[in-house]
Amino acid sequence: MDDHFAAVQAPEAAGSFAEIGQKITHLLLALLLALMVAAITWQVGARYVFNSPSLMSEEFLRFSLIWLGLFGAGACFFGSYHMNLPLLGEMLPPRGAVALAHLNSLINILFGGILIWGGWKSIAVNGAMISPMLRVPMGILLSVIIICGVLIFLTQGDVIRRRIAGERIGLAPFGAAAVSLALISGLVWVIWRSDWMAAAVAGNLELTSTLVLFVVATVLLVLGTPIAIGLAMAGVLTLGLQLDLPRILPTVGETMFNGLDSFGFLALPFFILAGNIMNATGLARRLIDLAMLLGGRFPGSLWHTNILANMLFGTLSGSGIAAASAIGGIINPVAREKGYDMAMTTAVNAASAPAGMLIPPSGALIVYSLITGGSASIIALFMAGYLPGLIMGGSVMIWAWWYAKRNGYEAEAVRPSRKEALRILLRAVPSLLLVLIVIAGILGGAFTAIEGSGVAVIYALVLGVLYRSLSFARLYTILVDTALMTGSILFLIACSTMMMWAMTFASIPETVASLLSLVADNKIMVLLVINIVLLIVGIPMDMAPAMLIFTPIFYPIVTELGVDPVHFGIIMVYNLAMGIVTPPVGTVLFVSCAISGEKIGAVTRPLIPIFMLQIAGLLLITYVPALSLAIPRFFGL
Repeated sequence: MDDHFAAVQAPEAAGSFAEIGQKITHLLLALLLALMVAAITWQVGARYVFNSPSLMSEEFLRFSLIWLGLFGAGACFFGSYHMNLPLLGEMLPPRGAVALAHLNSLINILFGGILIWGGWKSIAVNGAMISPMLRVPMGILLSVIIICGVLIFLTQGDVIRRRIAGERIGLAPFGAAAVSLALISGLVWVIWRSDWMAAAVAGNLELTSTLVLFVVATVLLVLGTPIAIGLAMAGVLTLGLQLDLPRILPTVGETMFNGLDSFGFLALPFFILAGNIMNATGLARRLIDLAMLLGGRFPGSLWHTNILANMLFGTLSGSGIAAASAIGGIINPVAREKGYDMAMTTAVNAASAPAGMLIPPSGALIVYSLITGGSASIIALFMAGYLPGLIMGGSVMIWAWWYAKRNGYEAEAVRPSRKEALRILLRAVPSLLLVLIVIAGILGGAFTAIEGSGVAVIYALVLGVLYRSLSFARLYTILVDTALMTGSILFLIACSTMMMWAMTFASIPETVASLLSLVADNKIMVLLVINIVLLIVGIPMDMAPAMLIFTPIFYPIVTELGVDPVHFGIIMVYNLAMGIVTPPVGTVLFVSCAISGEKIGAVTRPLIPIFMLQIAGLLLITYVPALSLAIPRFFGL
């Protein structure tokens, strides 16, 4: 799952508060994640030794995940880890961009204040309760809401201070931002309390709520506010149409806390950690060597090697950005040396990088499963992702093969001997076994999908130690990076619960279904319209927020029409995976261009025919459900 990073942020963490705060929070996050690894190891061991998982470790893991999400989210505000859309800030002149950055910092501070207040209220009401197994007072567990709010409040205050000190224009942009926020807040309050709004709510609650939700969310996203906070604030204001805001605001923190209280979310940090260990220790590099062995047989062999390597690498990293940067960094110098068209090389790298996000284990599919309440099981989605992932990558291979044949690119003249090929294959086997052990173990009932993520971490750690490529310093860095990455994702999920609550409360999915019925009256047309919407949405919005916003809206509509939940999950992920390559906001495209040095305009031309083939693959997957469901049904899922 890939991130947008802010274009206009404070300088990198510097000064005593930022440096000390970062070091302390990073240390605590690394320790927490290490304890979680120990707990999941015990959980898996208890299943085998005692034939029953430990309820105590399960509860510890549940609450640790919430702390990892909220405490990690607060730590992310020390840097630029939270997803946002920096388009407006990049378009403004320097003074306006600084004022906008101040405005977003003030919005973050406002949200931090809401969490502090709401956390205090939650502790006052529920603090005396005791957790069932660990016997820990809920007040201690709920305190993470206040901690998250305090971290946001302090870091953003420090960001404003350092930004003012670092700018020659002084306090003027900050003053403009403060006045703007005060005026906007006052305007919102007047509108929300007006007779006109009351009449609109009374006359057509669903449509009014739908418009308010999407208008507020869109405005905040355009401003460059962190997407998570934008979703939460949009949900709060939509609920404020029917409930008093003073009653809603204290519930924000507790709603976010409860939104992460799901054992299923544990698969996210553990699969991310396993992939990061494999990447950092060089074990994933063996898969690239295997891809080079296989890709050398085709015309334009470096392009095919790139595609295959992205697909193999993606099974470990689960990230299009990680695949594009790691594989592109290796392929591009060789391609340039051999005289390959670099615009085409960049397009191939960018378009094939997301294919690994469909091939399990996939964080996007895990998130979809949890949004749907488990209606589509994680393992069923994993098995369903294989063929669509191959179709996405295969679409790029088809164009690369045709382009290579037309322009005279030959296959590699020198091929490795059988002995060398066998050596490359054997070196790649331990890395390939990670995915095989996890998937086979889940299918065979040896462990659950959550425990399978723990097994992946244990396996990656053992390999790192055996190959002597994992020092304590490197492991610490991996733990911190994983915790911050997980914190940003979990914070987005936690904040989206406010939006989901608002949508459910106001019957927004039903309203969208009614509007959709005006332009489409059968399953074929409805799926076509949804595909078009998701392709458009994927241009400015990253995969995670798009899934969190649109899955609750479209899921009831398509299941009512008889679409299998697993099938629809694959449609969504395929759609949105294309979006992270699409300009003007495609993060994977930006990364690929940055690595190769090519301009986006030059890369767009060879991307267009690849997109056409991938869209054809999307339509094939949409209207031939067997491409997604054949493998899950074969295994009885």
